[in-house]
Amino acid sequence: MIFNFLATTYRYKEEDLMDELGGLYYDFGETTVEVHETNISGLIVGKSSKDSELFVPFLRAKLKDSPWEIRNLLRFVPIQKVVLTEVGEIRNCLLNLAKEKIVNNGPVKILVEKRHTKLSKKDIIDSVGPHLNYPVNLTNPVWILLVEIIGKYSGISVINSEMMFSSMTEKRVSE
Repeated sequence: MIFNFLATTYRYKEEDLMDELGGLYYDFGETTVEVHETNISGLIVGKSSKDSELFVPFLRAKLKDSPWEIRNLLRFVPIQKVVLTEVGEIRNCLLNLAKEKIVNNGPVKILVEKRHTKLSKKDIIDSVGPHLNYPVNLTNPVWILLVEIIGKYSGISVINSEMMFSSMTEKRVSE
């Protein structure tokens, strides 16, 4: 399974979200986006030829200018790498991405979202944490070391904390 973003919606609204994402990506200038349902209710994964991190500011602008066009999208998360769900694979990928992406040694937070796995969040955090040389801030991090586990595959990202899009949070902030 290869994907460079994941999106969440309400339960049983996956088809509507897939249509909505297709339209939003078309407005973004992307005509070859692929979106797929997962075996997890409310979760969609997709592959775009454009950098999914660039799509987040587009979503924020769209929500501000045309909020009625974002009805089913709850969260949008850019994914940089996909690996097998094994602690060693996740650790190596996360550490390599952290070296590559983190430029200002700002505080970090390891965020693990797990679905359909017996791995514990603690196992992953304990395998990565000792190898990081960055300050930790769990409430206001500059960088998020994100692990999105979906069964036997895990999406990994090291992103600025502003790169995670939540339509509900954005709507509250704008009111």
